[in-house]
Amino acid sequence: MTQAERRHDRLAVRLSLIISRLVAGETLSVRKLAAEFGVSIRTLRRDFRERLMYLDLEYQSGYCRLRTAGSEMQMVPDVLIFAHRSGLAGLFPGLDRRLVNALLMCDEAPCVIPPASPASSPSEPLSFWRLVQAITDRRKVTLLADGQRCERLAPCRLLIHQQTWYLIAEHNGHIAVFTLDEIHLVQPLQESFRRNDNLCRLAEDPVFIQALPHFRFIQQSLLAFVPADNRPE
Repeated sequence: MTQAERRHDRLAVRLSLIISRLVAGETLSVRKLAAEFGVSIRTLRRDFRERLMYLDLEYQSGYCRLRTAGSEMQMVPDVLIFAHRSGLAGLFPGLDRRLVNALLMCDEAPCVIPPASPASSPSEPLSFWRLVQAITDRRKVTLLADGQRCERLAPCRLLIHQQTWYLIAEHNGHIAVFTLDEIHLVQPLQESFRRNDNLCRLAEDPVFIQALPHFRFIQQSLLAFVPADNRPE
């Protein structure tokens, strides 16, 4: 990873943490943030002035807060967009503004969803974020997983099944499936790819999803009947 890429990763993590705290209603001290992230106060002010300029921020005596923080009604559209783009909307029958507002305004949790996955390792959040970006931007990646390195891999979908996140991708014209737990490194590339609509539809097929835990075994079993000269690299 180059120095520029490491700097970009640190910036992305810093901004995401700042945004999450602001949305939670916290009042942030610029000086304390600079010490926490190991950057100068000037850098933090640039973050707020240029990179977070779209937020409705209020500054006073070295502190910053979101003017609209705590307003559930203004959060409703964002919650709906997140739910639909993440695929969570289907968990709630008739998810709309009225339901989201009811959930945001209540003092207790009327809905219980068991934890979807075990605690993540420190490397997983960054890998997950990079894969989401690569899928969205349609950029190939170099992926390092247990026992193998995949160059110029085209990520298609991330989906969760039986408490495990899976990456569905295309590599050298073939389907590739990885669990997030076995992915150690995701290196974004500048090379773009054209989305494989057939693979995207397959990733949404319930039968395919049910077979994900056994995908690698099935693939290896099928390869055993293919002549060595015709096997994919």
